[in-house]
Amino acid sequence: MSSRVLVTGGSGYLGQFLIDSLQDVGQIVYTYSTRALQHAPEGVAGVQVDLASGDGMDALFQQHGPFHAVVNCAAVSQPAVCEKDYAMARSINVPTQLLAQLQAQQQQCGVEALFIHISTDQVYDGSKAFWSEDDACAPVNAYGRTKVEAEQLLQASWPRHVILRSSIIYGPLPPEPVPRALFLQFVEQSLASGKPTSFFDDEFRCPIFVSDIVSIVHTLLVSPGLPPHSVYNMGGPERLSRADMAAKVAEARGYDASNILAAPSSTVQRPVASPADISMSVSRLVQDLGITLTPFSEALKRIPP
Repeated sequence: MSSRVLVTGGSGYLGQFLIDSLQDVGQIVYTYSTRALQHAPEGVAGVQVDLASGDGMDALFQQHGPFHAVVNCAAVSQPAVCEKDYAMARSINVPTQLLAQLQAQQQQCGVEALFIHISTDQVYDGSKAFWSEDDACAPVNAYGRTKVEAEQLLQASWPRHVILRSSIIYGPLPPEPVPRALFLQFVEQSLASGKPTSFFDDEFRCPIFVSDIVSIVHTLLVSPGLPPHSVYNMGGPERLSRADMAAKVAEARGYDASNILAAPSSTVQRPVASPADISMSVSRLVQDLGITLTPFSEALKRIPP
């Protein structure tokens, strides 16, 4: 029997790149909430599922299972939305219904799926630089709290899991449009307009190239066993502010860097707390998986303007 891989949130930004790149691993099935892909690769099936209530889950597993691996990309990832409706965000970000279905699958046919969970750097409180996987999680907003709870659920109930704490994901436009704004494309459009634009210079992340994530997930899926650790920081090789990223885009594309207005985050009133420095050490990821992470400026050379 060929391997079957389920990608939840497959019509989102990361999900689309995974679907396009993982077909050599096995048969790919993806879930979506409201928006199916119009041009999914041949042989890829999409199923509408409500991950909060579980509606559509039985049909998904009956028609396309059993699944040998799940890549859980589905999430409410906008912190302000999570802050406004915590119960809704928790119902999607904590994969209770999905895990229950996988437990039933294991009982019925003996297939224990590998669960690759996309978490976030926002599990850290932002009080220092270069967080380690062994540092305590103390999120400052509702989004981070839901992702910590998801991690705890996996650790307590599903031994065959790998948690990937992702930083900002950037890359080219996806094959099909996504409804939310993409940071790199916002920077490109702002600088191309020639209008001065403010970018925070006191909040730090380790932005990661989407192609690197595809390589990481692919490595996990084709490996014969679990990696040495179950939790990995998944960021790029550099600690950058948004102003730093904008400066690198200006240099790569030839835009006027004087239109980049570096500003502290305190100049904008936001409806949700944001951690100041959630840059991460990624040495565990590099060492355990043998991954080479792409520097931001190098990735820009591979991304069409």
